Amino acid sequence: MNHNLIDWGKLYDFAKANTKEQFLTAVNKMIKIDELPLMERFITYMHKYEDMVLPKLLSNANIQLTPQAFVQIVINEVRKNNKLLEAFAVNKESMFGSIIAGAEIGLVPSELHGEFFLIPRNIKQDDGKYLLTVTPLIGYKGLAKILLRSSEIETIDAQIVYQGDKFSVKYGSSPSISHTPKFEAARTAANITHAYTVAHYKNGKKTFHVMTTAEITAVRDMSKTPNDLYFNDKKNPNRWMEKKACLIQMAKLMDKDLYTTKAIELDSRIESGAIITIDDKNEIKLIEGAAIRPARFKSVYGTLDKLKD
Repeated sequence: MNHNLIDWGKLYDFAKANTKEQFLTAVNKMIKIDELPLMERFITYMHKYEDMVLPKLLSNANIQLTPQAFVQIVINEVRKNNKLLEAFAVNKESMFGSIIAGAEIGLVPSELHGEFFLIPRNIKQDDGKYLLTVTPLIGYKGLAKILLRSSEIETIDAQIVYQGDKFSVKYGSSPSISHTPKFEAARTAANITHAYTVAHYKNGKKTFHVMTTAEITAVRDMSKTPNDLYFNDKKNPNRWMEKKACLIQMAKLMDKDLYTTKAIELDSRIESGAIITIDDKNEIKLIEGAAIRPARFKSVYGTLDKLKD
């Protein structure tokens, strides 16, 4: 039985207000949660977190989404992806650690929203076996959303430059960027030359960052987790990964709040091969390297402040 999913205060009050038989019936239902069909079990856990964990996290992140709506979105994502449900069955720590990480930085785990993704991956363990593990992935839209929470930034734009476009960059005392697309030219991955991002501040100032194809490729190749979305005309026609790579580099040079700092840290550590899990003290941890050592599953209510521990 997962003791953290019980509100002991409410249970105590229930025991005082009801008969012994009623109390034992209620406790018996709690004990049998792990006997439910897999999807029902996951839904039951999520509704517990809806009551006990998500209200505070979503409020702190200033996200305009109720815990009920957040939970329903997550449940729908798991319903659409059997691999996520399988990962929940064998590795609850990574599943709930990833979900709560998204909630804490104010991003919704949803393929439709494009902010934050739950990715099931088979991770090789020390014994040579593979363990199905959920890893979080922050999308371009998610990172842009976090940056736009700043009271100083008005808009963020990201574009891809292709062969045939007129493109020039000027640095120095008066930096500027100019891009005139040639839409009749082939706008395929093979013809990408640059990506750039621009942040416009409310005071009229702006900052931008430019990356060449070689620089984006270098970022992709540094990741310990294979990602075939880069330069992929079929799977990534909107070039979100290339734009995100550039946006992250720009964000590193900007003034950031806590959530942006933690989002970049989380993304960097996951890309470097870390996995999110829960340690034996029930705190969310990012573990460097592939192996996940089993921990007693009690709580995923940790904070991203623990990432550097």
